Amino acid sequence: MKVAKGKMIKMKIALVKQDVYQDLYVGNKDMSLAELLYSSAGRVGPISLFDEYDCDFYIVKEENTSECHVWEKVMPKMVKEFRKLKTQTVKSVKGMDFHEPGSDKPNGYYAVKCNSIDWSKYDAVISINVSVPTQIVQKYPQVLWAYMIGEANFMLDKVYFGYDVCLNQLIRGENDLIHGVMDFPYTFVNKDHLERVLYDEFGKVEKSGIYGEINTTTERPVRNIPQFEPISKATGEPILVHKQNIKNNLVEMYKAKYYLKVGGRQTRGNGAIEAISLGTVALLSPSDIICGQVLPKEAWVFNAEDAIEKINYLNSNPEEYKKLLELERNLVQQFVIDYPKFWLEKAVELKKETGANKVYKYSNAKYFSDIVKRYKNKKKRIQIIGK
Repeated sequence: MKVAKGKMIKMKIALVKQDVYQDLYVGNKDMSLAELLYSSAGRVGPISLFDEYDCDFYIVKEENTSECHVWEKVMPKMVKEFRKLKTQTVKSVKGMDFHEPGSDKPNGYYAVKCNSIDWSKYDAVISINVSVPTQIVQKYPQVLWAYMIGEANFMLDKVYFGYDVCLNQLIRGENDLIHGVMDFPYTFVNKDHLERVLYDEFGKVEKSGIYGEINTTTERPVRNIPQFEPISKATGEPILVHKQNIKNNLVEMYKAKYYLKVGGRQTRGNGAIEAISLGTVALLSPSDIICGQVLPKEAWVFNAEDAIEKINYLNSNPEEYKKLLELERNLVQQFVIDYPKFWLEKAVELKKETGANKVYKYSNAKYFSDIVKRYKNKKKRIQIIGK
């Protein structure tokens, strides 16, 4: 970070997706944060980049280079369908017709050419998949170039295509700078950011109900969760279900007192992070989500009986509910925000110091020791895990 006249200047970040990407915001850098959030075709994504940094958002046109076609390997059976997103919304995509996108515009409505953007004004560029071609990356050696594979299903072992960092969607607090791989979540959302956004529009709500995590059931769109009915009956809490429109879904989670997952497939945990940021206590098994670091043991439930017992206890002990929410929020802040921010900012600093094409070659025991010494007074509870 730079300092001017005693004030901290936020890093300048560009978040970029291609016009063929099926998720995230459908808009541009001129939108307000709330407008951008509610424009999403699906998930919340790294919306707190706009809260923590001076961040601009771009949709760029698909470039005709091999690296910019990496997205085809992410979901190879959907290539033809996702190309529709240049001119149509996600509702036109086979298998996604039940979606209710936040914007009635297609990606292509806002898409610009990569070479029309002045990348030099950014400290870092974060690309969903590989949106910006290597030839442009190489023209701006002072910029930290990072990519995040949308489905986090390949190219995670090291960084490719002349980029500096691969963001792997994990939140362990680890960093493999030797290979350019950094823990950084898709849902980069701080502990109360979503609550602040919803409060600005809807005010304070009286929380009630159990929001059922979408993958607890295979029904799409979700209409009911039959296995939650005994839980509702035993606790007196109504069941709230996932909505296909992002704004409507966030409102449901904001109103809910509990976010619950019992059964269903394992997920990354984006929904739990969103719920906690909305001020809703998340209850589930840490093995049900990859990002289990955000769950203290007080939030663990493994079956319907556990859920009933936990909800009844928390309803009878409101102070314990507050304590649990605070525990969860502190973990979100630590693992989802503080660790990733620390390493991202360190990588930017190194890139600017060296001007090198790669920052990950700077990695040894002395280097990590120096980081801790230099930053221990600036960061709270920084831990270097996995070394």
